[in-house]
Formats: sequence, structure tokens, C-alpha cells
Amino acid sequence: MARATRVRYSIVALALVLNLVSYTDRVCISVAAPKIRAEFGYSPTQMGFVFSIFSLAYFLFLTPWGVVADRRGSRGLVPMAIFWWSVFTALTAAAWNFVSLLVIRFVFGSLEAALSPAVASAFTRWIPVSERSTAFGAFSSGGRIGGTIAPPLAALLVLRFGWRSAFLTFAALGVVWALVWWFWYRDRPQDHPLVSQQELELIQAGRPVSQEAAPAPRWGMLLRSRPLLSLLAVAFGYTFMWQFYITWFPTYLMEKRGFTLAQAGSYAGLPFLFGLIGNALGGWVTDRISRRFGIRAGRLSLGFAALILSAALLLSGVLHPGRNTAAVLLALAAGFGDMVLGACWASAVEIGGKSAGAVSGLMNSASNFGGFVSPVLMGWVFDVWKDWNSVLFAAVAANVISAFLWLGTQPRSRELPS
Repeated sequence: MARATRVRYSIVALALVLNLVSYTDRVCISVAAPKIRAEFGYSPTQMGFVFSIFSLAYFLFLTPWGVVADRRGSRGLVPMAIFWWSVFTALTAAAWNFVSLLVIRFVFGSLEAALSPAVASAFTRWIPVSERSTAFGAFSSGGRIGGTIAPPLAALLVLRFGWRSAFLTFAALGVVWALVWWFWYRDRPQDHPLVSQQELELIQAGRPVSQEAAPAPRWGMLLRSRPLLSLLAVAFGYTFMWQFYITWFPTYLMEKRGFTLAQAGSYAGLPFLFGLIGNALGGWVTDRISRRFGIRAGRLSLGFAALILSAALLLSGVLHPGRNTAAVLLALAAGFGDMVLGACWASAVEIGGKSAGAVSGLMNSASNFGGFVSPVLMGWVFDVWKDWNSVLFAAVAANVISAFLWLGTQPRSRELPS
């Protein structure tokens, strides 16, 4: 018997790279922020709105893009989104005042919002249930790789060529990968010329329902689902904490801990480096435990432990007096928390069924609503009280609450297919 091909792994690898590109474009503004504030005279509250407008657009457009992906597929949607968000990444360098910067970042966020639900919809077509936590962990890891490499590179560009150079440089990366996705990906595995019959049977056996001709999402039934509501709350609470790293972390290191811009750029990549490890390890461990003890036990045990450990490390980093140790502890909190992300995405696509892209978009919308609230609140608190710790304590509480809410995300009856 001929061996099954593994083309599905190339789809996961390509999705990982696309997420890497999206995060380099997204994260570079956190490093450029001190220079942008200095040039335009923005207050912390104004800069918080610049950070948050991306998440607001992301929040608003995720679910609509998910519906499009479920109905039309991801082959054309992904390249279109990458090309245009790259254009608006470059246009960030042309911003001339507060309003123009807000508009550019809003459109940028609305276009980046297409990637995650499109990939989620693609994975329901290509990845068996027993491999999905690992696949989504790998996809999320791409963002963490991008977040790891972007801050030091952006800091170098900002210091040598000015803050605008960072946006122009990172924008150029997207176009090539948009073309790669178009030429390699197919919405139906059976249409890919390199997929063997054995691999196709494996993919189809792992799908609990057909993904063809997805109907309109049944929102009334979905929004009465306790697992989905719990998942949405977890996504909001965890991202409230994580958005700090994407936006204010370099500023915090400079203004609270006394780092230079170059030093802050180096340390600002650590949360994403640890998140990369956490994503890959968390997805793999979750699937290993799930195969032995069932999906519910595998996902619940690892997710709860990851969020509690993340909260403990975040609290330790806030309280530790040494700036270098504190920075590492704060970064480790991000890494441990990220171990839950593969299970989050796998849970979303299973709750959604034929509407996997729409439900994944809804989960990511809840996440990005937390991402919208977090930077504005942090900027406002710093404006009023000049104190970072009070908001970071709230982030610790959000992680603890999310850990307990996570216990409601998995139905008792769900088991892996044989």
C-alpha cells in the first residue's frame, strides 16, 4: 500500500509564515511609538487610541470575513487581504496627523482580520480533528515568530533611518507570500495535484461533518452554547493581558524600568519568543493528552494550568525590583499563557462545524475587543495616575478569571474519533 502524502502539513507551514508576516506588520508600531509620540506630541491616551483602533477594526471585521471564507473559500481571500494590508502598512509612514493615523490603522486592522478566520476555515477542510490543536498551535506560533523578530529589527531601523522606515520595510514582505498561497493552496484537498488518495481519506475521516457548501451560521443556536460563551469570555480576558505586549511593553520598559530604546527593542521580542515555544508545545501536549484521556481532559487540564501559571508569572514580574529579571518574568507570563491557544482555535472550529470560519471569527472578535479595551485603558490610567501597576494587576485578575472560565469550554461528551 502506498504511503499517504503529507501535503496538509505544507498548508500548516504556509499559514504559519503568513501569520509571521502579519505580526511583523502589526508589532512594529509598538517600537516606533516613542518616536511617533515625540514627533506629533501625542499624549499616552492618544497613543492608546492609535494602538486600539487596529483591534477595533479587527473586532468588527473578523466574523464577516469568516462568513466569506466559509462560503467562498480561502484561496482568493488570503492573497487579497495580504496585499492590501501591506499597502496600508506602508501608508502608515505617510500619516501626517492624529486622524490620518487612526484611519490608516483602522483600514489596516480591517484587512488583517481576514487571515485568522480564513485559515481556520482552511484547516477544517485540510486538518483532521486529532491534529487540529497542533495545527492551530503552529499557526499561532507564526505570529509569535513575527513578534520576536520585529522589535529588534524595527528598533534598528527606527534608530538609523527614522520611524517611517520600519513600516516601509515590513510592508514589502507580504506580496511574495500572497502569491505563494495563491499558487499552492486549494480550497478542496481533492483538487490539489499532490494529495494522495490515502491522505484524502485521512482528512475526510477526521471531519465530523462535510465542509462543502456551508450554510449561513445558525447564530441563535450558537450563541446559546455554553462552551462558545465561555470561549468568548476566555478570549476577551486573555487578550486583555496579551495586548500589553503588542502595544505598550517597549514604552513600559523605557518609562517604568529605565531601558533605552535599543534595550527595550531586544526585550520586547521575548514575549513572542516564549509565546512561540508555548504555542508549539501547548498544541502538541494537548493533542497527546487528548489521545490518551479524551479531548475534554486534554484541553481543560492544560489550558487551566497554563492560564494560572501565566497569571503567577505576570504578578511576579510586576512586583520584582530588578528590571532585567522583571522583564523576563513578564515575558514568560506570555509564553505560558500561549499554551492554551491551539486548544482555543481547535475548540472554535468544532463548535462552529460548517460555520467554523464564522465562529472562529467571533472568538477572535471577542479577543480583539479585549485588545481594543486594553491599550486605551492603560494609556488613560498612565495619563491620570502615572502608574502602570494597577492595570497590570487587572491583567493578572483577568488571567485568573479566564482560567476558571476555561473549564466551561468543553462538552463532556466530546471524544476523538477512532
